[in-house]
Amino acid sequence: MPFSNPPSFGFPTRPITYSPYGIYSPNSYDPLRASLSQNYSQEYSRQAMLSPLCLAASRGQTECVNLLLRFDYVGKQSDIDLALFLANRSEYIKIAALLLDKEANPGRNDSANGLHGAAWRGLDRQICDYVKYYDADPDVLDGSGATPVIYAILGTQDEQAAWETIEVLFKEGASPCTRFGHQNFSYAEIARRERKRFLEQKLEEWETLPTPTDLNSSRESSCTGREGEDSQINNKRPREDTEVDEEAKRARGAHGRVI
Repeated sequence: MPFSNPPSFGFPTRPITYSPYGIYSPNSYDPLRASLSQNYSQEYSRQAMLSPLCLAASRGQTECVNLLLRFDYVGKQSDIDLALFLANRSEYIKIAALLLDKEANPGRNDSANGLHGAAWRGLDRQICDYVKYYDADPDVLDGSGATPVIYAILGTQDEQAAWETIEVLFKEGASPCTRFGHQNFSYAEIARRERKRFLEQKLEEWETLPTPTDLNSSRESSCTGREGEDSQINNKRPREDTEVDEEAKRARGAHGRVI
């Protein structure tokens, strides 16, 4: 069966100037579509046709990425942007920094991008940097209509760590009231479908806030209050220290690298 790219990548039809390489991942490249669509199998969502640059970024091959960035070709910018998604998705921080130096856009519209990859892996510091310094929209959509919050819900983190990442996105301006699919699923309903009960509960709390406008106008006070209310879960460190958060997440969960 021939490989093809998932819709989440958002690639337009264009001339191909390299030989793409078919690759499988144990986790979906297109998490929203794989979660919601009964006609879109997990097998298809885990395969992709990657350029040499994207393949090297997904495998953490820093020297190879550095070499390939020297070449110009049609569609290079979209390749660089997707490579940033893949690097963040696997937590290859040095490669991500290298791609940003080469003007990767972490908030590229209608494509899986660096912000989506950071949300998937729980790179909270990078999320804040992308919004602050690169004007990335915290509600930016991939090619399948998934937001960074969707990537955090369906990503590789445990539920506690995923919630911390989702809180960062909400505090940066993401709407908790976005809906998805023909059935108009909320974030909480998607978490329920994935049997993530803790996330379902926390997301339902945010969805009951008065309006998205009210939430944005009083975001800091609302987030602070909610952290204090839940003595069972959110009783850890200040949210400002995102670098410490990331170290704690890695200490909790990562015995090996999963992409």
